[in-house]
Parts: sequence; C-alpha cells; structure tokens
Amino acid sequence: MARPPRILAFLDSHYDGTETAALDNFFPVRGFEVEYVGNLRGGDKAVFFNNNNPSETITVTKDIHDVDLTQYTGLVAIGGYAMDMTRYEPIVEEGPDGRPKEIPESSKFAIQAFNDPEITVGTICHSLWIFTSDPDILRGRKVTCGHNIIYDVLNAGATLAYDPVNRQLAASHVDGNLVSGRHPFAVSTFVETYYEVLKAKQ
Repeated sequence: MARPPRILAFLDSHYDGTETAALDNFFPVRGFEVEYVGNLRGGDKAVFFNNNNPSETITVTKDIHDVDLTQYTGLVAIGGYAMDMTRYEPIVEEGPDGRPKEIPESSKFAIQAFNDPEITVGTICHSLWIFTSDPDILRGRKVTCGHNIIYDVLNAGATLAYDPVNRQLAASHVDGNLVSGRHPFAVSTFVETYYEVLKAKQ
C-alpha cells in the first residue's frame, strides 16, 4: 500500500527560514503535507525553535523518537545551523577506538530515514552535517551543499556535483534517494527537483 504523501521537515534552532517557507508554500498545494519534527530531548511537549532571525520561531511538538517513518514519503533536513544544533549531546562516552561510543540521536534518526528506500531524503546547504557523524552514509555519494562545508562533505567520503557553466556547485543534485541542494538562494530549484523525485515514487 502506498504511503501517505507526507514530508517530515527536521529542524532545530538557527534553522534557515527561507527553506521552511519554501517547503510550506510549495508542497501543501501539490498534495503533500509538511510536518515538523525535532529532537525534543525528553523535555517539553512543545519546543519553540528560532531561526537565524531570533524573532521568528516554529513550534515543534513531534519528537524524533515518536516518529513512525513508514507513514512518510520524505524527510528534509533543514539548513542553517539546525543540523549542527540538533546533534548536541550532553554526555559523550569514549569508545574503544577513541571515537564517541554512540553517534548523536538525531543522526541515528536521519540515517534510519536514509536507509528506508521508500523515503526521499532532502538536504540543503549545511544540513548534510547530519550525516557526517557516520562516515558510511555519504561515502561514494555525489552531492551538492553550501560551499563552506565542502571539506566536511569531502572528508565524509562524498564527491561534489558541479555546475560547469556557472562555475559553482550544482543548484540541486539527485543521487538515489538523496536530493541535495546548494544553498537557500537555490531553494526553488531544490523543491522542484525533490518534488519530481517524490512524484516518480507515487
């Protein structure tokens, strides 16, 4: 049975409001529900995440630990600094190889979605950070991203998609179930590309 046309927008504080506005304006009129989710860390049932303009907020009531991913066709990791903020862990235990014993809970959630072939994962600008916690996720993938995290992405084993005409990273790129976008200024290209991938799976 086909999954409902529902997209999870994953965010935390210091998210990019251009991206959330684009999702809210583009997808509902095309039949896809957009639902916000965050790592609420077992605290309040509603968390007010601010974007890069502190006067603007989005209230999130759904926690990543309560999500049934089988009820969604997409997950978009919102950029800005949200995916860095959401990876914060108050306790970090050292593993036998000197690395942290566990990757962040938020990365586990995003990776679970990534590993579900029925879910199309979208990232914009900085939000590929959510996957760099596990070097196996981006290894061998071709992506685009914000220019200031290209070395984070390369060090995670990915390669970069370029736009040779404009001599910059591609506005958007599709690699399997991963749709990446370069920057909020290219968000219109990203949402259109992401939508085409979603439609092809329906």
